[in-house]
Amino acid sequence: MSALQKTYCETIAYEFEHVMSPAVKQWFAEFVESTDSQGAVWRKERFHELLVRAEVFEHFLQKKLPSVKRYGIEGSESIVVLLDQLVFEAAQYGVTDIVAGLSHRGRLGILTSLFEYPKDEVLRKLRGGSEFSDGSPHTGDMVVDLAKSATLNYPGIDSPINVDILCNACHLDSGMPIGMGKSRTKDINIARAKNNQNHTIGDHVLPVSLHGDSSFAGQGIVAESLGMSGLTHFTNGGTVHVIINNQVGYTTPASHTRTTRYASDIAKFVDIPIIHVNGDYPEELARAARTAVAYRQKFRKDVVIDVWTFRKRGHNELDEPSFTQPAMYKRINSRKSIPAMYEGKLIESGELTREKADKVRKQWLESLNIAFADSFSCNPVDPTRPPGWSKLGAPHEYPTEEATGVNTNELSNIGVKSVTTSESVTVHPRIERFHIKPRLKKLQEGAGLDWATAEALAFGSLLTEGYNVRLSGQDVGRGTFSQRHAMLVCQETEKVYVPLNHMDADSQEQRMGKLEVVNSNLCEGAVVGFEYGVSVEDPFTLAIWEAQFGDFYNNSQTMFDGYIVSGETKWGQQNGLVLLLPHGFDGGGPDHSSCRLERHLQLSNDPVDGHTDAMPNIYVTYPTTPAQFFHLLRRQVKRNFRKPLIVAAPKTMLRLASATSALNEMSPGTCFKPVLDDPTTRDPHSVKRVMVVSGKLYYDLAKLKNENPLGEHVAIVRVEELTPFPRRELFHVLSRYDNATDFVWVQEEPRNAGAYAFAAPRIKSMLPQHTTLRYVGRSEHAATCSGVETQQAAEHVQLTTEAFDGLRGLVADLVIDSIATQHEKQHDKPASVISASVSHRWASRAVYAAHSSDH
Repeated sequence: MSALQKTYCETIAYEFEHVMSPAVKQWFAEFVESTDSQGAVWRKERFHELLVRAEVFEHFLQKKLPSVKRYGIEGSESIVVLLDQLVFEAAQYGVTDIVAGLSHRGRLGILTSLFEYPKDEVLRKLRGGSEFSDGSPHTGDMVVDLAKSATLNYPGIDSPINVDILCNACHLDSGMPIGMGKSRTKDINIARAKNNQNHTIGDHVLPVSLHGDSSFAGQGIVAESLGMSGLTHFTNGGTVHVIINNQVGYTTPASHTRTTRYASDIAKFVDIPIIHVNGDYPEELARAARTAVAYRQKFRKDVVIDVWTFRKRGHNELDEPSFTQPAMYKRINSRKSIPAMYEGKLIESGELTREKADKVRKQWLESLNIAFADSFSCNPVDPTRPPGWSKLGAPHEYPTEEATGVNTNELSNIGVKSVTTSESVTVHPRIERFHIKPRLKKLQEGAGLDWATAEALAFGSLLTEGYNVRLSGQDVGRGTFSQRHAMLVCQETEKVYVPLNHMDADSQEQRMGKLEVVNSNLCEGAVVGFEYGVSVEDPFTLAIWEAQFGDFYNNSQTMFDGYIVSGETKWGQQNGLVLLLPHGFDGGGPDHSSCRLERHLQLSNDPVDGHTDAMPNIYVTYPTTPAQFFHLLRRQVKRNFRKPLIVAAPKTMLRLASATSALNEMSPGTCFKPVLDDPTTRDPHSVKRVMVVSGKLYYDLAKLKNENPLGEHVAIVRVEELTPFPRRELFHVLSRYDNATDFVWVQEEPRNAGAYAFAAPRIKSMLPQHTTLRYVGRSEHAATCSGVETQQAAEHVQLTTEAFDGLRGLVADLVIDSIATQHEKQHDKPASVISASVSHRWASRAVYAAHSSDH
């Protein structure tokens, strides 16, 4: 009984009875009881040194930089011992890499004392300098978001351990799913590089994620991430979660931050075992680490270590915590620090001398003083680029483009393979009739290819070139609109068959890529974060997240704002994530119609004046043909750089007969075109009105133009790429219409939404003098659109009709101008004022007249 009391009821405790698996419960009981009975040999001098480093560092900063917020580790210094032991234990199992997501609390102390972040660079940042080298294009982040990879070496372990510190935004726990995606991808890539045929996810990489007690219990991203941690396409072999439980959230006591007893209770819903440990006892934290890693390696599942500790100061060093927790801080201020208590224990037991202890403190303090002096002149070394990224252009190099077309015979073969199954798979008869047979027929004809076919051709051609494709999102295998069928389910066995993964290589040397079709769980934030982690880790995997409807991306807004569009600017961290967001006003109501183009465009760094070739941070497109979509997908990985790509993806266009492409539009030499001119214009000089449009509305306007007797005097120009805005390409097209006097932006979105606010100033800057850009579309609206179908239809009729209003008067002006010009020529008179204004003086916008830009 005394042994059980010692194991379960003193400074460490375990919760595993809630786990459904009898094997887990039996293993846990046997492991912790046998480990306790056998005793353990700890690296006590190492623990002492780490604790001293953490404490001296905090005291040093409090003295040198007392007014700087650092969210220190004081009161939780033993976390450094825990992390060190996790790395050490993982190395015993052959793990070579750690992916570590750190919290704000104690980040600087952990980075300097354990992960060897250069102290002079940390102090430079604390003094207000940049973490990047002088002249770097990166803007940096808060001091508590610093990240730089490290390499740790341990006596008795031959290989060094690589520690990949995650860059993370300030949104609490938002980095959790990113670490999951990054660690899974890293582990798979290491196994491929080693040609490990018996690989199990988690063999090579251990993910570690630090959390605050209030954020772990309160942030929804935690529940989302835990919920997908055991799913087939998301598991990373198990993450070790560490809760720094200082028992208060900013100023809010635990009783107001959760309804459960423990901060870790949220983990119970996914059968995760929990280890509670008193942070006053560093060796017990080491014991918790040993148990956690052993469990993770045995079962390849998540485990939580809940470290009960305290916060010496307020939420930051400028807060006064006794305003709201007076009783707690009376006790905190009257007690010794954890490093001091551990040091006293070791000295008392004779395992450490006072002289040795003082020497450790003195040496570390001296190194900090030297680093402080150096911080005034140091020039930080920028983080090294991860493996694979060195093959691509650096973030500050301007992009280059290549043609993305493919041999049409090869494409045709890929198209056939995309709907070919094995004899053991019984396909649903409706898929056979409405998907497979029509695709084969159109491939044979080489025309009328729809969006799903173009996508399959893009995927398949990339696979043959050795790229991997990961398509993730809710119901992506079939497709929200039953258009894709990238995976076919046998009607007899429910076995899933992915046709594109059964293409044969042309030779033994050819390495075929893999298409991973991921029907995700029903959440957006964590899944987008996971896919971002995949894209950050592997630039040669085309990582795609598709929303069921574009509107649903807003549940992942943190990932867009804090990571996808700004990560390169802040951290120098590129990503090539593709986000397919179905968009279009087709009666779906206010929550199934808009991917919020205006929000994505607002996040773009595209300059309004356009007179500088700024490096784009994001690409936002609204393609109108399958061929354009094909080229976009291939362009994303064929480039020598990576940028995130947002696609306002089709809904009604998926099956629109006029929105199809011919196979030769994807042939060698072809590529994506940021601007599409009106293909029906016969005489550009007869055009009086130019409509500029983006997206599916083009097809409605084109139909009305064809039906209008004055349609030949209208040109409809499509802007397929909204950012970076294609100024030169658009100018080249618009300037062809030298007699046009009326320029109109037409959109189906409300005026305060869509692309108008972004595009208008850019287009106006390139129009000739004495002209402006009119707006035609819905008026401002608080909701995306009306939920009343008849009202939405009436609005659509009104705006498309308005787009053609007044044509007769414009054409009359053209006739009058033509007569006046002929009269002047006959009587040898100088050109009239009317004639001069009609020419629009396009030459005054010569800045746009140069050849098309490379982006």
